[in-house]
Amino acid sequence: MTLVFLGLFIILLILVVIASLRRPNKLIKLFIHVLGGVVGLWLVDLLLSVFAVEIPINAFTIALVALLGFPGVVVLTVLQLMGI
Repeated sequence: MTLVFLGLFIILLILVVIASLRRPNKLIKLFIHVLGGVVGLWLVDLLLSVFAVEIPINAFTIALVALLGFPGVVVLTVLQLMGI
């Protein structure tokens, strides 16, 4: 699973470089938004595992952060820390 997220992170970096070198179209912006949320979920889950708190990564959480982007990751983190 880590290799999948690492591959998504590399794709995200490539898309960000492409978007910074030329004017990005709406599809590239959408992919950056979705991948930023999914990769952000993985990174926050990795960092929270140090404190024995984890966000369950399943189809619902991935779909939620894909729609909301990185703010969705923040919401999931706060809900997990509150115990909800």
